[in-house]
Amino acid sequence: MRQRLEETASSPPNQKGRPTQRPTLRWVFQLFLWVRLVVLEGRPRVLNLAPHHETAVRLLGAQRYYLLE
Repeated sequence: MRQRLEETASSPPNQKGRPTQRPTLRWVFQLFLWVRLVVLEGRPRVLNLAPHHETAVRLLGAQRYYLLE
């Protein structure tokens, strides 16, 4: 992920809300702590997905799991 951050000049927020290009894996996991997948009326929905989550998801190549495709 750090390599992709460098290539794209992206930077997710750190624990203090400041941009960082060197997040720890633990922090990346903690970013997704409150993101939820629920099924409402038979349709899957992702809740609490903020723009910095979307950036991390795209960098990790996991768009389909977070319904971003």
